[in-house]
Parts: sequence; C-alpha cells; structure tokens
Amino acid sequence: MKKWISMWMIAVCLVTLTFGGWTVQATETGTDKEETSEQTGATENALYIDNNHLYDGMDQTYAKGYVPKVKKGTVKVVLPLLSNVELKDNRIKTSLTLGEMENCPFERKNFEKDVKLQSHAISDGNSIDSYLVVYSLKLKKDRQNGSYPVTITVKTQDVNGNELQQDFNVYITIKDGKGATTETVDTGDSASTEAPVFAPKVMIETVTFSKDTICPGDSVQVELNLKNTSKQDIAKNMLVTLGTAEQFELESASDSIYVEQIGVGKTETVSYQFRVRADVAQGQYVIPVTMDYADAKGNTYTAQGTVPVTVDQLMKVELDKVSIPKEIQIGETIATDIQVMNLGRGKIYNVRATIEADGISASKTAFIGDMEAGTAMSGSTELTAEGKSGKSLYGKTTGTITVYYEDETGTEATIEQTFETSILSPLNEEKQEETVDNTTQWWILIAVILVIIVAGITLFILRYRWSRKVETAVDVKEDAE
Repeated sequence: MKKWISMWMIAVCLVTLTFGGWTVQATETGTDKEETSEQTGATENALYIDNNHLYDGMDQTYAKGYVPKVKKGTVKVVLPLLSNVELKDNRIKTSLTLGEMENCPFERKNFEKDVKLQSHAISDGNSIDSYLVVYSLKLKKDRQNGSYPVTITVKTQDVNGNELQQDFNVYITIKDGKGATTETVDTGDSASTEAPVFAPKVMIETVTFSKDTICPGDSVQVELNLKNTSKQDIAKNMLVTLGTAEQFELESASDSIYVEQIGVGKTETVSYQFRVRADVAQGQYVIPVTMDYADAKGNTYTAQGTVPVTVDQLMKVELDKVSIPKEIQIGETIATDIQVMNLGRGKIYNVRATIEADGISASKTAFIGDMEAGTAMSGSTELTAEGKSGKSLYGKTTGTITVYYEDETGTEATIEQTFETSILSPLNEEKQEETVDNTTQWWILIAVILVIIVAGITLFILRYRWSRKVETAVDVKEDAE
C-alpha cells in the first residue's frame, strides 16, 4: 500500500513539474513575441505580396482578385512575397493557421515550411526572384460552401539581426460542398423518399471595382454579386452590411443595403462607395461583409464574407529644370547635372536619365539609383556638339531629357523634359577674336601717329627757339663790332 502511495506522489510531482515547465515556456514565448513586435516596428511591412505577376498554380494575379483553386478535394494556396530589405540567408520561416472557424472545411494538421529566395517563372516568359510560399490543404468530405480565411505567418531576420514577423490573410472559396446540390436517393421502394431541404446559403460570388488600380486617396465603387446557392429555397428580407476597416472611409449614405429576396440559384448586386485613406501603405486589405436573411419559412440566417482590396502605391516623380547653354560651339563638350525628386510615398528603383538631340550626343546614361520617398538625387553626363544631320551642321536643335524609374513590382514609368539650343560654327569665335585684335591694332596705330605728331611739333618748336637764339646772338655781335 505504501509503495502504491509513493508511486502516486512521484507521478503527481512529475506532472506538476511538466506542466510547470510548459507554463514557463509559454510565458517566455509570449515575451519574445512582444520584443519581436517592438523590434519589427522599424521595419514594418518589409515583406509584401507580388500583386502583378502570375505564378504557376494561379488563375489570375492578386491585383485582379486571386482565389486559390479547389481541385479533387484539395485546395492549393500560392503566396508570392517580395522584400524591401535584405533578409538573413535569404530565407523565411512560414506557418499556416486555419483558425477556430465554424464548420472548418480543411483537414487539420501542422503547416510549416522554410522558403528561400529563388528565381521563379512568371506568365510573360520572364522570371523574378521571390519567396514563393505554396501550401496544399486537403478538404473534408462533408465540407460546406462559403468563404474561409487562412493566415500565413512569416518570421525571419534582416541582415542586421532584427526580428521580422508579418501575417498574410488568404480567402478560400468553397463551392462544391453542402448546399451546392440537392439529390434524391432512389431506395428501390415504391414509395418516394423526399430529398433533404438545405437552408439557403448566400455567398459573395464576385467583387468588381470601378478602377483597375487602386491607390491611396482614391474614391472607388465596389459591386458585390451575391448568389443564393440553394436550389430549393429562396433567401429573402436580406440586409447586407459593409463592415469597417481602418484603411478605408465609407462614402455611401449607409453601410447597410436591403435586398427583398434572391431566388433559387439567382444573384443580386449591391454597391458601395468608399475612399482609400491617403496614408495607407501598399498591400492587400479586407473589408468584412455581413448578410442577414431569412428563408421561405421565416427562419433567419447570417452569412459572412469579405471584400479583398489591393492598394498600389502612387508614384509621383518630378525632374528639376536641367541647365543647358543656349549656344554650343561644334566640338565643344559641357558637363550636365540631372536632378530627380521622389515626391511619392513609396520607394522607386533604378532611376536613370538619357539626353537625346539632333547634333548633340551624351557620353553616357546618367544613372541615379534607388530613391526613398521624399528625397532628391542627381546624376551627371557630358554633352558634345557634333553637328546636325542634313544640309547644315549648325543652327537650332531641340532635345529631350527622359527619366526612367520602376516601382516595387518592376513596372517602369517615365517623365520627360525638352530643351532648345543652337550649334555654332567654330569660325564665329575666331572672327570675333580677329575683330577684337584689329580694333586694338587700330587704336595702337592712332596712338603711335599721335606720339609722332607731338614729337614732331615739339622738335619743331625747340629748333625754332634755338635758331632764334642763334640769330639774336649774331646780331648782338655785329652791333658790338
């Protein structure tokens, strides 16, 4: 008996120690997360979704409303990520969380994987370096239709050792589950068996925006196409309510729209107007939608959905006035500086400038590099006047200064500035110099002539005076004799 009591006490101690250790570990993990959150504040949104490129396994880009594909009981989630900063070992750790959603359609298991920065082929035949996160989720056989969010958490470090963590939500739409079809089972009996009646399921079938590209400060109209997936019952007395999101401001008169009814298998469209706040960073955001409705018997239901909104950053770049002389002599070379200003809220990449004009050639492309928001940077080149094409090498010519730059997705844009100058003959300056020299020689000649005249007059006066003295002296001598 004592032996059993001793073993029981030892077991209690072991269990207490085990759970005590787990508790301490959980607390430390929470502290680490808080510290990580503070550290990552400086590098917020270091990772972002590649919205504009189509990767393998995607029907359309994120910018056009990518939705994971469901095929043979499996859904494939593709999340292409790019980074604003250099990451340690060019590697990220990812995990996928299903959450505590009601009627979860996915088979639960641990989803974790490391992803390295690699070159991936895209739809236009080119390739791009990105972190391509891909998960395959098996679906339950008794799944129900609806839109279900999953969260992909990314953890990594930058090259300075700062911890980075970001969450990305992806919405998966199930259309082949319960509520999609209703079947009558033939048991072979003479009496017919009534098919089960499912409650009407209403879901957001499509989302359409009034603009292809949505930027901070834009006013946008969104149309929601709502579908009653039931083939037996109507959905009526519906109230559609657009939820709030801190990135957007509702411009419609109300956040709620009344729909009298949606017939069996039919659709109905509602629309809202909203504005994107000016300080919203580039990325994908969601606006929640709630649909309250009743069936033909008066039973009430609530369905949830979301509106995914991809916000692109508006680039605003200006070129400072470039100083080019009004006249350039043929064969002359001048240094030229080109200053570009990034007045947008996002970083721009590979900024460079070219100068083209008939009769003038640039020594090189003026490369400026990457520019942070709110900065100005310069590049330089040299221009040489070589002579115009055509009958005359000289005269007025018009040129163009073109600045090229790219956004975070590699999309290129340009701005231009024109200028005028005149190409002069090299003889113009020589003639001018000759004229100046001749004028100078003329004045020197006049001066010499004047000096000679003055000297002659002076000599004449002196001789005259001397001769007068001699004559006077002779006269005095004669008188004395």
